Amino acid sequence: MKQSETIYPDISDILKAKAERRRDIARRSFGEKIAMMEALRERVAPFKRAREQRRAAKRAHPSGDAS
Repeated sequence: MKQSETIYPDISDILKAKAERRRDIARRSFGEKIAMMEALRERVAPFKRAREQRRAAKRAHPSGDAS
């Protein structure tokens, strides 16, 4: 019985872009990095609020019926 060979897609372009992005971020000042994190928090905030609402609804209806 012959073992099948696994063929993986070429992701070298993705890895190259990732490395370039890391170098770009590393070159930024501390203040710029803080601003990036604040912007990220603002983008994530609606998802965090929705998660908290789901958790609160689950606590209010522990039987699993959150409607």
